[in-house]
Amino acid sequence: MMNKRNLTIALALLILAAIVAFVAWNRHQTRQLHDATLEKISAATRDLRTAADPKSSVQIIAAGAARVDGDLKVLRDTATSRILLLAAGADGYLLSARELLRRQAIMLELRDKIGGEIIAFRDHLLSGNRAAASWTTNAVQLKNRMEQDFREFQRTVDAHTKIADGFPDARKALAGLAPDDRLISDAEIAAARDAAIAAAKSLAAEVEAARRIAAPR
Repeated sequence: MMNKRNLTIALALLILAAIVAFVAWNRHQTRQLHDATLEKISAATRDLRTAADPKSSVQIIAAGAARVDGDLKVLRDTATSRILLLAAGADGYLLSARELLRRQAIMLELRDKIGGEIIAFRDHLLSGNRAAASWTTNAVQLKNRMEQDFREFQRTVDAHTKIADGFPDARKALAGLAPDDRLISDAEIAAARDAAIAAAKSLAAEVEAARRIAAPR
């Protein structure tokens, strides 16, 4: 029959085993959460690099933005007290990546749309019966549509530039928390920013050329 001393020892060992099991379980849960968060960061980085490829379509970039948005929602719906600093840094990184991708998809879509509008406007100006009332009406409509979409394009480029300029801060928030190879570099973000600005200047020149055709002589 177990005496009081042995019972106390057995109970202590049982409690110790329970504590060890809980600590091991807690470490496992923390590691899983940590790794899942790092994978969300890596996925966002991959989407940003894919978007930087000139061959990437609007659909591909928009799909990347949607994936990052989904990961951000999952992160925000997850209890992250075990990895508070990493989760906070990941939130800012994913948010910046999502907004950058969204603007990039919109820019590409608008650039293609405006390109078609420039052609339609220019072709209309260089053909048809200028004396007809409908010719003038159509010319005004075509120009207004081009100008409206171009203004939206410029606003989107400005927003993209601001997000890109702030991206290094999102990256710094993960310093020491996420390996560098999981993060997009400042140079890559700067290149994406410069490419957007260059595309905006090129499109602005095309719009201005169309305006000159329409200008009174």
